[in-house]
Amino acid sequence: MEVVGWIAVIFLAAVLLFAVLLGIRSIPDARRYLKIRRM
Repeated sequence: MEVVGWIAVIFLAAVLLFAVLLGIRSIPDARRYLKIRRM
């Protein structure tokens, strides 16, 4: 059962890392989009 726990922890860490990377990438795009909409 310990192995399953480790797999779950690693999977969660990978998902979190992916979400953070996606967020960092989308922040500049969101700002650009807001600027375009204001014009």
